[in-house]
Amino acid sequence: MLSTILTFLQTSLVPSKRALRLRLAPLHAYMGATFILTLVITILDFFVIRPDFFIPMWLFLHGFAIFFFYLIWVALMALYVQLFTKIYSKNKWAYRQAWPYAVAMTLIPTLLLVIFYHLNPDFLTLGFIIGLGYISFPLTKVPQLKQRRAS
Repeated sequence: MLSTILTFLQTSLVPSKRALRLRLAPLHAYMGATFILTLVITILDFFVIRPDFFIPMWLFLHGFAIFFFYLIWVALMALYVQLFTKIYSKNKWAYRQAWPYAVAMTLIPTLLLVIFYHLNPDFLTLGFIIGLGYISFPLTKVPQLKQRRAS
């Protein structure tokens, strides 16, 4: 199970045609990757924000909030993937395929988004643009349906 999660993470690092296979990833792979991202962002935020709150409670609540908002972000990106594939290749992916792909292709952009926000909140727009490019580039490699001629 851990090797599947690591393979999922490695494949999602670079947006390429190979990343399109991640739309068929098993549930434990993309949920494990989501959990790892949540831990990384929570620890990053802990060192940047330095809360003066009860630390175990802050870590739990912050981690839960990051996980919740990340899943909302992924849900929106999965809808974007469906729209993009419907327009670009005329063959809309099912949501069960768009979701794992959206998880894979939003891991790195989300981490960059958080880092940019900590550096300067004005860079947030740049993070969103990188995220859209990161998720859209491999989708341009989706094979297009060929129309049949009526004879």
